[in-house]
Amino acid sequence: MFHKFISTLTNKKITQTIMGTINKENIKPAMLLSAFGDACGYKNGIWEFEKSPSRIYEHYEYLGGYKNLKINKKDWRLSDDTIMHIATAIAITRPTNTDNESICKELAKAYIHSMEDMAGRAPGIQTINSVSLMTQTGMRSKVYQWNEIDFSDRAGGCGGSMRSMCIGFKYWSDEQLDTLIELSIESGRITHNNPVGFLGALVSALFASYAIRSIPPKTWPLKLMTEVMPKAREYLEKTSNSSNRNIENYEKGWNYFWNSWKSYLKLRQIPSNPDELKAANDKGIDYPVFPKDYSDYKVRENFYHSISFSGWGGSSGHDSCIIAYDALLGSADNWEEMIKRSVLHGGDNDSTGAIGCCWWGALYGFNGVPECNYEKIEYKSIIEGLAKEISN
Repeated sequence: MFHKFISTLTNKKITQTIMGTINKENIKPAMLLSAFGDACGYKNGIWEFEKSPSRIYEHYEYLGGYKNLKINKKDWRLSDDTIMHIATAIAITRPTNTDNESICKELAKAYIHSMEDMAGRAPGIQTINSVSLMTQTGMRSKVYQWNEIDFSDRAGGCGGSMRSMCIGFKYWSDEQLDTLIELSIESGRITHNNPVGFLGALVSALFASYAIRSIPPKTWPLKLMTEVMPKAREYLEKTSNSSNRNIENYEKGWNYFWNSWKSYLKLRQIPSNPDELKAANDKGIDYPVFPKDYSDYKVRENFYHSISFSGWGGSSGHDSCIIAYDALLGSADNWEEMIKRSVLHGGDNDSTGAIGCCWWGALYGFNGVPECNYEKIEYKSIIEGLAKEISN
């Protein structure tokens, strides 16, 4: 289904419009390196479900390190993360889409179709169940529409955050912020109707929009907490109903997501409001601040574990983005370090890798990335074609 959506349009390195500046050339690296992070973390199911980071590191070193990771379909197939990210990209680039509701319908259709290519890719239970409810079968009396999936306390997984990054590349400007907020939330809420889940999709797309504009990463949370989260709250209140989208049901998840980010930012001494920014500047704090021994993967592993909802770091909407962001801050423009921090851990590493490596690629392109990491990656031509469509 994917090939017919591919175009032959040409990227331009920097595009300037009345809406600002975007580095369009980096959309392709971002999309491909996201796929790398996914395929590497998944490692055909071997690394994603390996809880011991020591074993992952031993295997990584045995393979010869990042310069010898020859990603290909046989040994490093894509997981559900990239298949659904491709589905998101297809939906937002359909030429017939003229409004957000039409795009949301296309998102639901694309996610349904993506299930046809999930053998051996380990899709999440919440995604499977939600997509099943939206799929016509002979035995089902009711087929759910894209906005009818029930609220669930168990729908806070990373299924939304792992697939929404490209929304930030399509709707990247300040003038498009409301559209980004609405579509990213709905892209997650279609299957994960819980704030912990769909707010992860928002952050994933939002930070991608910042990265593709080369906005310094350490400034992202201030914009998230002061500008974007209030708008997200307004949208949830506007779309609240008495059944599956009741704002009262969202309070617990909203607070958990908010407090998780506040705690993380406090730990790294990153300002989350103007007063904290002023205080940091007055004191000359060079944030983010990491522990002295944070280069030790075992120390990072303990932190990843501590912020997780279920003990599996990166498996939820909040911690998948926090871990990816933490890795981005700690790696700067060092590709190998980004792999170690976002992918090589004992949690949901294909998801944190897919998200974090996407942001990294949006910022730095293929700078320092060996071609073997992506030149034979599964669905490469499709991903490249969708990157061109998005940048159109």
